Amino acid sequence: MPEKLPVDRVIRESEENDYSDSKFLNSRDDIGTQLLCDAAARQGLEVHYHRRLIFEVFNDKQRVVFRQNSPGNSAVYTYCARQKQIAKNILARGGVPVPTGGMFERYGSALRYFKEADTAVTVKPNDGSSGSGVSSSVTNETEFEKAWEFARKYSRNIIVEQNIYGEDIRVIVIGGKAEAAYVRIPAHVVGDGKSSIRELVEYKNSLRMKNPSLRLDLIRRFDLLERNQTSLDLVPAVGEKVQLTTVANASAGGETVQIFDYLSQDILAVAEKAALCFPGLVQVGVDLIYTGTSNLDTETIAPAYVIEVNSNPGICDAVFPCYGRAIDIPEKLLSHVFASGTVNQQVQSPLAIDLASPYRYQEFDRAFRRGIHRQVDLIVQAAYARNLELESFSDTVFTLRSARSRCMFHGGIPEGVRMVSRKITRNRSWMADILPRSDGFDPKTTPSLRKFRLLVVGRKLVSALHIQPGEPGKGAVRAEVSDLVSPSVLPILERTLSAIFDPPLAGIEILAEDISADMQSQNWSVQDAVCNPFLGWHQFPERGVGRDVSSALIQELFPDVTDSEVPVEGVRLVIKGNVQGVGFRGWLKLMAIRHSVSGWVKNLPDGSVEAVLEGSPAGISALEKLCHKGPDAATVESVAREAGSCTGRLAFTAMA
Repeated sequence: MPEKLPVDRVIRESEENDYSDSKFLNSRDDIGTQLLCDAAARQGLEVHYHRRLIFEVFNDKQRVVFRQNSPGNSAVYTYCARQKQIAKNILARGGVPVPTGGMFERYGSALRYFKEADTAVTVKPNDGSSGSGVSSSVTNETEFEKAWEFARKYSRNIIVEQNIYGEDIRVIVIGGKAEAAYVRIPAHVVGDGKSSIRELVEYKNSLRMKNPSLRLDLIRRFDLLERNQTSLDLVPAVGEKVQLTTVANASAGGETVQIFDYLSQDILAVAEKAALCFPGLVQVGVDLIYTGTSNLDTETIAPAYVIEVNSNPGICDAVFPCYGRAIDIPEKLLSHVFASGTVNQQVQSPLAIDLASPYRYQEFDRAFRRGIHRQVDLIVQAAYARNLELESFSDTVFTLRSARSRCMFHGGIPEGVRMVSRKITRNRSWMADILPRSDGFDPKTTPSLRKFRLLVVGRKLVSALHIQPGEPGKGAVRAEVSDLVSPSVLPILERTLSAIFDPPLAGIEILAEDISADMQSQNWSVQDAVCNPFLGWHQFPERGVGRDVSSALIQELFPDVTDSEVPVEGVRLVIKGNVQGVGFRGWLKLMAIRHSVSGWVKNLPDGSVEAVLEGSPAGISALEKLCHKGPDAATVESVAREAGSCTGRLAFTAMA
């Protein structure tokens, strides 16, 4: 039998902690924020509170911005942690043990998977937190249907995965090191032979109200009772334990037992390895199921499986555990960030005008998909032009690597964009208060001003558009005006970037009389700023020559890769199968453009297709893989490859 953790012993020896005299008990503010502010005061740090749980902690050398419990979190890694299937893919590729399973949009497909798996499963929403919509130990079709409907209340896509049996542990990892851990016990009551379950729950909730961490998370969920058709009016026998829910989250009525002092390094190492898969997060809550140390000598069962990760873990449960000693996570977190400088806001270099190069594929707008996928296509195109390696985790999340650098993206957002910047720029009322405008600006003059969209990459203004009204019934017309921008706009951009905590990528919308004139002598107002600007607006303007802003972004993120160092190779492919009369040549031309590959393609008399390709090894390799499938109407039987010469071709031609 697996070795159990000494949870019962900790409960028995420590008894339930009493926080009835805590100053946080009746607080109406966020307790995590208060705990961090108190810890900051003890360390001689200052705090500047903004709003919406965003605040700065600083001394005379460093300034760190927090969003609730988390300092300087990457918006990309925050998104990845919240999207459970993406997080699971990242963990699995990082060598972290995770349950087997899949993500489903349709009930029929999920049900078939459940039946074929022939084992107990956990059903949960792909996008969610705090145990919302999660059902564990689902064993039959009736339970599965209820679990599916419960999860669909929170997400369109549902994860169905192997149910791992063991003890539910939350490990708090700070800077790659485990600092606290507690077991979470599902909501339950213990009978006294006289009280009903309902009465026992009421009493237990009265105790929870005396714990600052649990006072708002009363026991209200009874899914396990409903599954077992157990009435709340049942009177349990003396000492009889009745479990109420299938999940152990504190937000669902669970209780916490500090167990950090009893965990082996093997278990902590699993949590630390999981946290290191998300380098853009300083503090990570790793949820794992401990299966027992006696399983360590097997190849198929891990000592612990990571169920999910949390980018903004609650710090109160470690400070106010139901049982066991408290661990001062706020103190440890602040000590780490101020000692390591990992999230220090560095002194910024002066903003400059450094326009992106003209975009040479402007006439091939149709080669790229729409929406967020266009952002992906444009960045990947620029990456292949510099021979960067691509690793995809979903259709919008991917990592690019050079020999010395790496960066993860969600759509067009690089990992360096912080969550605090995303939160602020998506709050319209907040933005209205902080965006700069000229002295004495009169909002009544707005209709007479012109609209400009400026794109900043790093500390460089790389492109500017004049957004002009279109014809009636049509959209706006974007005209490229980068060469006209007056340097006097730079201080305005500086103020705007500072107000949104200096993201490395920003689209800034300015209303002005004349972008080429001195800004100090005219009315102007910054109307908007975003951290996920549409790159395609600048690469495919309706008027003027577009700017290759995607390449400017890649150049900023991968300074170790210069154009002169990019290797170029040539290959000749012969593709056989049903590949003529199915649009193969037109498709390959568009795919070649996406991969920054030049050359040509033509039909051969024997019914095959010949392609001569020239580009970076990474771009050629990815394009060749696509050729094994071809467009939807094609059926590829084989792809023969041989080395070709490089002639410096700059375009791709689909030959008649």
